[in-house]
Amino acid sequence: MGRGTGPAAALAAGMAAVLLAGCAVTVTGTAQARTEYLGTTTPAPPSTSQATTSTPTTRPPSTSTTVDTTSSGVFPTLQTTSGVPDDQVGLKANAPKPDLQITGYTGDQADTIAADTLADLFDYYESIFQDDFGRKYVRPAHLVSYDSTDKNGKVCGSSTYQFVNAFYADSCDTVAWDRGVMLPHMISDIGILAPAVVLSHEIGHDVQHLLGVPDTTSTLVLEQQADCYAGAYWRWVADGNSTYFNFNQTEGMRQLLLSLFQGHDPVGSSGDGDNDHGNGFDRTYAATLGYTSGAVRCSQISQAEIDHRGQEFPFDGIPQQYGNVDITTDVLSGIIGTVDEYFGQTAPGYVPPTLKTFEGDTPPACDGYQSSFPVTYCPTTNTVSYNLAELQRIGTPTAGWESVNGDFSAIVLLVSRYALAAQASGHSSITGNAAGLRALCYAGTWATWMRNPQGPDGYQLSPNDLDKAIYEIVSSPLPGADANGATTATLIERVQAFDIGVTHQITECFDFYTG
Repeated sequence: MGRGTGPAAALAAGMAAVLLAGCAVTVTGTAQARTEYLGTTTPAPPSTSQATTSTPTTRPPSTSTTVDTTSSGVFPTLQTTSGVPDDQVGLKANAPKPDLQITGYTGDQADTIAADTLADLFDYYESIFQDDFGRKYVRPAHLVSYDSTDKNGKVCGSSTYQFVNAFYADSCDTVAWDRGVMLPHMISDIGILAPAVVLSHEIGHDVQHLLGVPDTTSTLVLEQQADCYAGAYWRWVADGNSTYFNFNQTEGMRQLLLSLFQGHDPVGSSGDGDNDHGNGFDRTYAATLGYTSGAVRCSQISQAEIDHRGQEFPFDGIPQQYGNVDITTDVLSGIIGTVDEYFGQTAPGYVPPTLKTFEGDTPPACDGYQSSFPVTYCPTTNTVSYNLAELQRIGTPTAGWESVNGDFSAIVLLVSRYALAAQASGHSSITGNAAGLRALCYAGTWATWMRNPQGPDGYQLSPNDLDKAIYEIVSSPLPGADANGATTATLIERVQAFDIGVTHQITECFDFYTG
C-alpha cells in the first residue's frame, strides 16, 4: 500500500518475491526455451488453508482473440468434491511405473515425480485433444532430466550448468528439468506437487507449439495460457481421472496456487519482457480460470484480456519499505477512511462501522454472533475490532525485498469485515458461504478503486498489494468468512472471489454469489 504526502502523491512500491531468477536458454538456433526459475522466497503459507466452520474452440489462439471478461461466466460454478485427506495428497502409493524414455533419468524422488507427472499429462491431453482442439495430441520428442550442478551437462546442445530451471524448447521439441537443484528445492519449500505443477505449465507450452501459436504472441500471453493449461490438468486430476496423483481442495489446491504464485515477476515488471510470467495475482487467476473452464478457454487468453485485467503494471520513483506502510492505528484509520468513502459511494445505506482495537487472544463478544481473531465484525453494534499486534505481525514483510506478504495481507482482513457491514446496509445476509465470498469480492472491487490515490493522505494500491492479499487468502480462511468468522468455501472459491472483485464491478458480486 502506498501513502503520499497529499491527495495526488503515492508511496512507490517495492520488490516482490521471485521463486526463480528466470532467464531463457538458447537451444539449437535462435528459439528460446520457455522457462521457470528458482530463487529465495518468502516462506510458503502454512497448510492451514482448509475450509473451516469455526473462527478460526478449436483453433490456435492469437492476440486478436476476443474474450468476454465481464460476464458472470468467467468462473463457472465449481462442483468438484474430493474425499482425499491432506496427508494423502501427492503420488499414489499404487501408481504404476510409467513407460517413458527419459534421458538422464536417475529414479530419485525428483525424477520419479517428473516421470509420473509427464505420463499423467500425456494421458490427459490424449483424452481431450481431439474433442477440444480437433486434432491428435503428439507427445514431445525428447524428455531430459539434468543436474544443474554438472559442469558438463547439456540439453539440445546448450550447457545446463547452473541453469536452475525447467523448460520446453520448441526448436528441439524437448521438455527438460533440473533434478539437482530446482525440483528438490520446490519439494522442500512448497510440497510434493510443486514439481508436478511446474511441469504441467511446461507441457502447456508444448500444447501451444502443437496448436501453432504465432511467434509474434507476447511472452506474457504464452505464460498466462500455460498457467491456465496447468489449472485445467489439475481439475482433471481433482475429478479422479489421474493414475498417479491424489489431489484435494485444501492441501492440493494450496500447493497448486503457491507453486505458481511464488514464481511471479518482480514488482515493476512491464509485462513485455522475454521472461515475464505475470504477478502472483495474474498467475493464480490464470490457473483458476483453467481449473474451472478447461483447456479450450486457456487457448483463448489474449493480450486484450490481460490488458483488461491490468494487474501487472510498473511504478515510478524509488521503492521504499518494499511497497509497505507501517501497520499503526493511525495508518489503519486512514485506510479505513477510504473504505468508508468507497462503500458510501457503492453500497446504498452504508453506515460506517466503529473501528476499535482489542488486546489479547479473545476478541470482544458479539450478541448473537461468534467473534473471530484477529479481526471481527459485530453486526449487533456495527463495530469492527482488531488486535493491532497480530495485524502488525501479518502485515510485516518477512523477507525484505523478496517478500510476497506485507501490509495488504493485514489490510484485506480489515476490508473484508467492512464489506460485511456494506452488505448488511443493503439488508443482505451476512452469514453463510455466499456472504463471506461476497465480502472478498467487495474487497477486490475496493482494491481496484485504490489504483488511484484516495483520501486526504493519498493512499494508493502498490503493484504488489494484490499478491499480498492472495498470500493471506491462501494462508487463512478468515478474509472469506462470514459474520461468524466461519466458512466451508474451498480455497479456490475464496481466491476466485477476490479475483472477481478486482476484475468486475461491485454490483456483479451478487451475480456470482447469491444467498
